[in-house]
Amino acid sequence: MPDRRIAYVLKRFPRFSETFILNELLAHEAAGADVDVFSLLAPPEEPRHARLADLRAEVTVLKSVGKGRAGAPGAGDAALFSGKSVMEIGALQAKAEAIAERAAGRGITHFHAHFGSDATTVACLAARIIGGTYSFTAHARDIYHTYVSPEADAAMRRAKLSEAAFVVTVSDYNARHLLTLCPEARVVRIYNGIDLSVFRPAPAEARVPGQLIAVGRIVPKKGFDVLLAACRILKDRSVPFDLSLIGTGPEEAALRARIARFALGGQVRLEGALPQETLAQRMACAEAAVLPCVVTESGDRDGLPTVLLEAMAQGLPVVTTTVSGGPEIVADGVTGRLCAPGDAVGLAEALQEVLADRARARAMGQAGRRRAEAQFDLGENAARLRALLMDPALAVREAA
Repeated sequence: MPDRRIAYVLKRFPRFSETFILNELLAHEAAGADVDVFSLLAPPEEPRHARLADLRAEVTVLKSVGKGRAGAPGAGDAALFSGKSVMEIGALQAKAEAIAERAAGRGITHFHAHFGSDATTVACLAARIIGGTYSFTAHARDIYHTYVSPEADAAMRRAKLSEAAFVVTVSDYNARHLLTLCPEARVVRIYNGIDLSVFRPAPAEARVPGQLIAVGRIVPKKGFDVLLAACRILKDRSVPFDLSLIGTGPEEAALRARIARFALGGQVRLEGALPQETLAQRMACAEAAVLPCVVTESGDRDGLPTVLLEAMAQGLPVVTTTVSGGPEIVADGVTGRLCAPGDAVGLAEALQEVLADRARARAMGQAGRRRAEAQFDLGENAARLRALLMDPALAVREAA
């Protein structure tokens, strides 16, 4: 049994789209760790994953803490609070104080946040108050998107990177980027873990010919508009296919309008968000997974989409782009196909190739499963992180 509690600081918990955090927490508990979760805001009203009921951790929601309180940056902290109003600064400071007070009574000395945004700011402040340490997992928008200005955002990120005991990130691509921002940071690459017992290959006879699956929030960086353009090309070429697009998001109405404009209603279905268990069942029927990620005008992009790892664990060939960590997980022609971002013609040709040769597609899927077993096992990857949370000094040895 670990002799140290694990404390997470999260912006909102639980969130339906952040299954990787729930899975990580459950893996810690399965290994015998005691876990505390501090949620800065109340969770959104949305469906819940069934496995949330298995979580034993105490979840403290700080929804109203610090409301209406004004604050000011401490000496040298202007970069940390870049773009924040005095009311926003006051709220973050108050939440940090509340977390520190609770932590002191629970024997907590280290905080871990997901995403290098407000949760990491509060983890940093709380660690200072108790004389402890903090770390965070950097993903995508939190390290690439322009919030204030490129210069101000870089300074804010450097402030968090330099003070953290260590920083975890989900791809080597991200790690290189973070080290350009802050060369002295202790950055450790740990891929998001996948529950290989939930996402496992289905029998070949379960696969539906021509069935494609795409999963993600309906936001610009996922490239779903490019996917629909590729689908129109497939339709014009009389390639038989059927696409299940699973997810919700602010661009959903625009995507539905595009489906109608391209006359793809017979081939493309928007199915909304699905629980993890149902998603695994949908993947079992598919012949390939596709996610044509792009880089947006603000610089936002995916770091390493968890859904691609899940698809590989399920034994599916994966079609994605060369954005960010795509080339790290997809060996072109071996575990799937890589395309240039924004290239609808290239994407259509890759999908047509995968659908045309079922034997080769199965071989790619089998290679992807082997890669998932070697690189993305939830138990092993969570154990690596847990060791660092128990002893942050280990990061000196693990750092990139």
